[in-house]
Parts: sequence; C-alpha cells; structure tokens
Amino acid sequence: MDPDKRLSRTLKILGVAALSIALLWTALMVISKIKIVVIILFGAVFFAYLVYPAVHFLQTRRFPQWLAILTVYVVLILVVGTAVGFGGPAIASEARNFSANLPNLVRQAHDNLVNANNNVLGAVPLETRQTAANYINNLVGDLQSAAGAVTGKALTIVLSVVSVISGLVIVPILAFYILLDADRLSRGFINLFPATMRNQATLVLQDVDQVLAGFIRGQILVAAFVAISVTVALLLLRIPYALLIGLFAGVVEMIPYVGAFAGAIPAVLIALFTHGVGWALVTVLAFAAIYEIEGHFVAPSIVGKRVGLTALLVVIAILIGAEVGGIMGMFVAVPVAAIIRVMWKRLAYPLEVSAGSAPLPEPTEPKTIVVANN
Repeated sequence: MDPDKRLSRTLKILGVAALSIALLWTALMVISKIKIVVIILFGAVFFAYLVYPAVHFLQTRRFPQWLAILTVYVVLILVVGTAVGFGGPAIASEARNFSANLPNLVRQAHDNLVNANNNVLGAVPLETRQTAANYINNLVGDLQSAAGAVTGKALTIVLSVVSVISGLVIVPILAFYILLDADRLSRGFINLFPATMRNQATLVLQDVDQVLAGFIRGQILVAAFVAISVTVALLLLRIPYALLIGLFAGVVEMIPYVGAFAGAIPAVLIALFTHGVGWALVTVLAFAAIYEIEGHFVAPSIVGKRVGLTALLVVIAILIGAEVGGIMGMFVAVPVAAIIRVMWKRLAYPLEVSAGSAPLPEPTEPKTIVVANN
C-alpha cells in the first residue's frame, strides 16, 4: 500500500477514534443529567423493536398501520393481563414466604456450614466455613438494614412507584409514535447528512437496526426459555420458590454470561440448605443442562451472530456498563458496544459493504426504516 494512503487511513482511524471518545464522553455527561428521560426512551425503542414483527405481519394482511399497532397492543394487554392474573398471586405469595423464611434459611445455612455433618463440607477447613457463614450473616444483615432504611422513606417509595407506573404508561405511547413514524424518522435522520454521505448513513442505520432487532427480540425469547425451563426444573426437583427463582433467572439472563451464573446461585443455595449437598449437585446439573441447551441451540438459532462481539468484548462491555450505569448499564452494555462496533466498521472501512446489506439508495432519496423486519 502507498505510504501516503496508509498514513491517511491511519489518521482517519485515529480521528474517528478521538471523535467517538469525545462524543461518548459528551453523551455520558448529558445522560447523567436526564437519566429518567433516557431510560424511558430506551424502553420505548426496546418495546418498538419487540412488537414490530407482529405489526408488520398485520400490515402484510392489509391492516392500516395504526390499526395494526393498536391490535398488537390489545393482544399484548390480554396476554400480559392473563399471565399476571394467574402467575402474579403465586409469585407474590412465594416472595412473601421467602421474606418471612429468610432468617430461618440464614440460620440453617450458618449451622450447616459451621457444624458440617457430611463428607463434602466436612473436608473444608473450619475457619473457611466460619468465614463463609459470617459473610452470609453480614450480607443478609446489610440487606435487612437497607430494607429498613427504604421502609422509612415511605414518601420516596410512593413517588418511585408513581414514576414507574408513569413510565410503563409513557413507554408504549412513545413506542406507538416510533412505529407510526418509523419511515419519517429514518428519512429525517439521513437527511441531516450531506448528500454525499447519505449512502453511508443509510448503511450505518441498517446495520444498527439489524443489531438492535436481533439482540432485543432474541434476548427476550432466550430469557423466556430460561425462565420457563428453570421453573419447570425446580418444580420437578421440589426446590422451594421455583416460580420466583425462575422469574429471576429469566430477567438476569438479559445480561450475557453474568446472567447464567447469577440465576443459578439462589436455587443451588436453597437446594443445599434445604435438601443437602446431593440435591444441590443435582440442581447444578439441571442448570448446566438448561444453559448448555440455551447456549448451543436456542441462542444461536434466535440471536445468531448479529451482535458480532467476541466473548472477551462482551465481558469488557458488561464491566464498563456496570461501572457507568450499574444494573441498567449492564443490560444495555452489549447492544451499545455492538452499535459502536458497527459505526466503527462503517466509518473506518467506508467502501466495504457487508453481506446481506440492501442495495445503496439514491443519495437524494434514501430509503430505510428504523425498525426492520428481522
């Protein structure tokens, strides 16, 4: 390669990197000031991507766009309402029982660790078992203290509940308008660029669309698979709080890698301290089987390779997300990292067209949609 071209390409990449860092820093500063608004917007986009396939299906059946969206909303309300009506009381009952039995579980865990009466735990040095038992006691004590402090802030809790309910109402409304104006929004975004850059902007938008669509819809389906599988497995093993643990495992499954480990911990601990070491090992094997099926069959067929990140980059993204935004940061870290990767690839290698990309549109009339049919 010509040295001048190599130098020009290197400077271009460094410039893109510096610009990306500056934009990311500015975005983080702005987001920290309008955190609630950003969360609601993320939720609206998430919801729009989630329901778009059903909306598009109805549109292909000659439903007007607004009627297709309303029909999907009504069906969702019926499905969610039915699920909450049947499963909500059972999960709430398990949550109350767990809260009431937590001191007994902790006491039992302490006794089983310190006064081990089986060969497995008995082989662990007494000092190590005492340290683990003290750690559990301190952790539960901290949780109870935090719960007491939160209970004392009744007004704050009420305001938080109101904010959550308001968000749950606002998110579908914003998603409705996003779905209704998807074409207009995408055209307006692309028209912000000069005519010579609109082809490239269209490709970036298409790639971002594919990444978000694949990740959001795929993760929801994978999380549902994990929640149902864990619940059924724990019910068969007669592990207490099966519904509660299954719901928790499905939610944390939205965080790649971390979710699988976090979802298994409560089930294994409860099995250990209520049924013994043998049953805990059986529970571990059950979770291992579920996550093997999910990792080798379910996730590849649903999510595929659309995110395009290696395992190392996923872990790094999750760690950065946790540091920047806590739990919420961990949830959005992977799609944000995938979007950054897509933008980097398109800006650093502008002449390359990924396999499967749509033909380049005319610069004056770009056509793409924000929510693609994946």
